[in-house]
Amino acid sequence: MIKNIVFDMGGVILDFNLKKTVEKEFAPEYHDVIYEHVFGENSVWKTLDEGIYTYDQVIPGILEKLPSELHEKVSAMVTDFYDYMPPFPETYELIKELKEKGYKIYLLSNATPRFFDRFLDIPAFKYFDGLFISALYKLLKPNREIYEAFCNKFSLDPTECFFIDDLEANIEGAKNYGMKGFVFKAPDTTELRKALREQGVNI
Repeated sequence: MIKNIVFDMGGVILDFNLKKTVEKEFAPEYHDVIYEHVFGENSVWKTLDEGIYTYDQVIPGILEKLPSELHEKVSAMVTDFYDYMPPFPETYELIKELKEKGYKIYLLSNATPRFFDRFLDIPAFKYFDGLFISALYKLLKPNREIYEAFCNKFSLDPTECFFIDDLEANIEGAKNYGMKGFVFKAPDTTELRKALREQGVNI
């Protein structure tokens, strides 16, 4: 029986849209270079989420690959990236309903400790029973170790957990550890609610 609903953050609770953010903040001629050196697969962004490096260590390396006219704005964007991630009202309503029905609510996110700078500004988090931020444990989804560490931290049975993430790989990682899960494409919660009900969740 599902007792615990576990949420990812970016793309699930908050609107984590790199393309939209870059296109809004920068001229078109800079889009490709920013994608590549700030957010790309070979960038250092994942090392922040994994807790390997701090922002102070990472930002100079990013800036040296970019035109000087971008330095100030890119530095500010990387440092305060959570300010560019507005909440999804639909997810907030779902979380509120689940909490009112008696379910335990948790966060399991690849994120940095700077998340806590915005924590109090995001209404949904008042309903959460526990928060697990990857950088604090030097682990990343979808590696099995992060799901194990999460369940151990909160003394949870994985078979009683339903995990919601926007990436297929992260859901597969959770399922391989014994959780149920659903790949959520925000903001519409219709299919997510259906998937929860199929697992016996009263929603």
